[in-house]
Amino acid sequence: MKQEKQTNDSSMSLSKQRKLQRQKEIQQKKRQDKINKIIGILVIVAIIVGIGSYVGYKVYRKATKIVASDDYSKYIADNGFIDGVTATSAIKLADYKNITVPLSEIEYSDESVEADIQKKLEENKTLDKKTTAAIADGDKVNIDYVGSVDGVEFEGGNSNGEGSDLEIGSGSFIDDFEQQLIGHKVGDNVTVEVTFPADYSQNPDLAGKDAVFQVTVNGIYVTPEFTDAFVKEKLSDYATTTDEYRTYLKDTNYNTNLEKWISDYLAKETTVNSYPKEYTSHLAATMKNSDYSYYESMKAYFANYSADYANSSFEDYMGMSEAAYDKKLKTTAKENAKANLIYQAILENEGVTVTLDECKAYLLDNGSTEDQIKTQLEQYGTGYLVQRMVQIKALEIVKGLVTVQ
Repeated sequence: MKQEKQTNDSSMSLSKQRKLQRQKEIQQKKRQDKINKIIGILVIVAIIVGIGSYVGYKVYRKATKIVASDDYSKYIADNGFIDGVTATSAIKLADYKNITVPLSEIEYSDESVEADIQKKLEENKTLDKKTTAAIADGDKVNIDYVGSVDGVEFEGGNSNGEGSDLEIGSGSFIDDFEQQLIGHKVGDNVTVEVTFPADYSQNPDLAGKDAVFQVTVNGIYVTPEFTDAFVKEKLSDYATTTDEYRTYLKDTNYNTNLEKWISDYLAKETTVNSYPKEYTSHLAATMKNSDYSYYESMKAYFANYSADYANSSFEDYMGMSEAAYDKKLKTTAKENAKANLIYQAILENEGVTVTLDECKAYLLDNGSTEDQIKTQLEQYGTGYLVQRMVQIKALEIVKGLVTVQ
């Protein structure tokens, strides 16, 4: 009997354990169901938030996207002033009548003048086919060549007698091709031996291979001397003698540096009370139009030379997303609006106005033709064109007031 009782107790204990285990499993399932329900709710919320964010971004971009405009004279009166805006009220203008400019920051040094002259001479090099001089490092030469690998001419390795310009030391040609021409003279036939780079991508069939070029030296470019004759022939729009051209360079660059110094000073010392909202927004739109037009023209020009360029987007061209570009453009538009307010305020203070006839006369004096001015008026309108003259006249006024020392 005692053993039977123990057996019954064990059975009851096992039954109780199973019952407790079952209750525990039921409780765990209920907890898991609750967790799953919560996760489901969170997922739905996340989806809703995601959709909301996307829709919100679309709404945001629609509101902030700059739409390009080619109406450059909108919000600009025919006198070049921002239409309906009194600039002296919109800004706190810097004291432009008491400015001292450090001479050291704007003068154009003799070294800079000579560097400009040397650059101009380099641009006017002529090919000398009779010189007896030997080719030196840094020389620009004209050559013809035929390239071969294992005695077989390869595609693209022949100048076809058309002549090819090459600056020695520029690294334009592979390996030490250029260095092997040093010391040779016009008329020489030179055998140049090179090895194509292992990663030569322009023609993978040539990668890592030895090649031989038969080169003929056609001539060496010679830099002209800076003489009165050179000035009269090449620089007659600016001067007739070397001394006059040096003076032209010093004065022109001095004036450019002075204007930039003044413009920077006025921008720094002037504060804007309120930007003309419609004008500033539209200014960004016309700036975008100019950038996009330039992108389209460059894309069309290079389409035949580069498939990558032909397929490039405006964002590729600008190097940023359109949203980032628009944001940057708005900042630039504010800077330009501030500058235009400054120049307008100066003329308002001085009681000076500008007319289209004055603008035309200025453009004609500075090299534009009647047809070019007509085209500009058709493209940009009177207000936009005259506004540029507002800036020129304002700077002339300030330049007449500053002290340079």
